[in-house]
Amino acid sequence: MMPVAMAAVEMAPDYVPASAAGLTENSPFGAITLPGLSSGQSAIGNLNGHLDAVAAWYGMSSAELRKLLLSDSSVHIDSKGRILHIDAGISLAAPDRTMAAAITATGAAETIGGPTPFPLDQTFKLHSKLDSTRVLYLNFIGQGSDPAFDTDKVPGTFNNDERLVIQRVLLRVAEAYAAFDVDVTTEPPAIPVGKKGATILITPRNSSIGGYAYLNSFSTFAPGAATAFCFPNNLRNAEKYIADCVSHELGHTLGLGHQGQLPSTGYYAGQGTGETGWAPIMGVGYYKSLTQWAKGEYAQATNTQDAYAVMLRQGLPPRSEDHGDSIPFADALTSVTANGFNNVTGAGVIETPASIDMLQFFAGAGPVNLNVTGATLGSTLDVALQLFDVHGNVVGKSNPATTTLSKKITAIIPSQGTYYLSVAGAGRGDPLATGYTKYGSLGQYNVSGTAAQPTGAPSVAVIKTSVATAKPLAPIVFDASKSILPAGRTIALLKWVFGDGSAIATTAVASHAFTNPGSYKVVLTMLDSTGMKTIKGVVITIK
Repeated sequence: MMPVAMAAVEMAPDYVPASAAGLTENSPFGAITLPGLSSGQSAIGNLNGHLDAVAAWYGMSSAELRKLLLSDSSVHIDSKGRILHIDAGISLAAPDRTMAAAITATGAAETIGGPTPFPLDQTFKLHSKLDSTRVLYLNFIGQGSDPAFDTDKVPGTFNNDERLVIQRVLLRVAEAYAAFDVDVTTEPPAIPVGKKGATILITPRNSSIGGYAYLNSFSTFAPGAATAFCFPNNLRNAEKYIADCVSHELGHTLGLGHQGQLPSTGYYAGQGTGETGWAPIMGVGYYKSLTQWAKGEYAQATNTQDAYAVMLRQGLPPRSEDHGDSIPFADALTSVTANGFNNVTGAGVIETPASIDMLQFFAGAGPVNLNVTGATLGSTLDVALQLFDVHGNVVGKSNPATTTLSKKITAIIPSQGTYYLSVAGAGRGDPLATGYTKYGSLGQYNVSGTAAQPTGAPSVAVIKTSVATAKPLAPIVFDASKSILPAGRTIALLKWVFGDGSAIATTAVASHAFTNPGSYKVVLTMLDSTGMKTIKGVVITIK
């Protein structure tokens, strides 16, 4: 057992963590009173006749809870029978002092100068997704007897360096949770009613541990009740180490257990080197540049739980798709023509392992150079890129063998037209050796690049529908008559594909009725009088 002030760890006796189903009603904890925090065989003995009920509350069998307590020394039972993880700090978790020193020397863990991401006076008003009803509140300002984050030994104030660390920690944690519908913030909600979430307190409490968190404590949001803690004084006050701790402890609040390695490693420290050196967030990510959510696809993993399914069950869904996933539903990149080039930019988020973002741009014949990078700090996305023409032919791919998370495409476009860039998460190498699967490659990305400047403008297919939602057998009108064609061009061919196996239509205005409930992707293909092809899609819901 790691030395820690035990009395300062436990939550109030009436606190109820969520069940495996995300509920707090009818919990077993009110009937339980134990001597205090315990782990291992001692915890099993203390629970005694309550073990079955506690295990069931957390979605485990009694045997599974016994095994967890005996195999993971970080797992504790408090005086009310609630499960919490007490996790090691940087000095206790280091598997390799040389590796830790190398990371520190490169600045990967330490904040050493650099630009301030946001105005300093906005440090405690930062949000990653302000419109979300789910909140992960990073509390740096202290709570009760727990002091505020402090590196200069002047409590109650925040100098510029401290504010810089706070901002950069926020950005790293926001990237770890970028794929989810959640607001990672340094500001507690002014109106918490209707919010779900968790508070993590980043405080230099005198403790030898890195942090702790109550399992399944992501629930109805209460800004004054921190159910997770990180202790920056035991994390070298370094932005990466603090951020890794915060992301890890918040993972526990969302129901996640540790990613270890057989036969006896409780925290897996990862594999590979450099920018693509990888570790699971729920292992120990301090010593690798790339940390991702994982489901035990590396060698001898101790935990194969599907992190996304567990977090969804606890109330954290993926972010809504921000871009279409195929050519008919592609979103346009921003284009600015100058000096003979079409300069394109864009951004997005890969939200699930299956996500594909399709982005389009209009270009003349000639060279195209596109670059896709992840988040500036703590990127969790390794990207795979493909470039398509309007017919769906691949005209360029990124090189998966590069040792960077960002990727480039360089190609020669044979003719003027609309082209499509697909962005998806990627794995790397052998996950049983030094690589990883695409499972955890989620997060933010930015697109920039150039293509040859086109002459003239493209023809643009435009779809108008009478309704977007209808009942079965109700006729829906599809209208392409408002499509945009440059002067002198006419429509040579139109083709409607309704997505239900029915016959195509070839008129500018077509009526169609769907027989069965469901979601249908209706695709319009238009060919203009110069032979230029354009494709557009619309989703129709039948219920």
